Amino acid sequence: MKNKFSLVIILFLSSLFSAYDVGDQISLDDQEIEFSFCYPETLLDSSFSFAQHNGDLNGGNYQVLMIEMSASW
Repeated sequence: MKNKFSLVIILFLSSLFSAYDVGDQISLDDQEIEFSFCYPETLLDSSFSFAQHNGDLNGGNYQVLMIEMSASW
């Protein structure tokens, strides 16, 4: 019973501090963060940002991105 209660509390608290939820739009500040590639080797010296895919920021080339994040514990 104690473990179930702890799990419920952890799940509740983690949902309070999550930045995004299903269907949310990425903020402009977060879109401008640059990420480096770790694979493939041909892209190691380049970076990626979501702003590259925002038509308001890249000259009118609008794109839709679907982001999936999975974790295995």
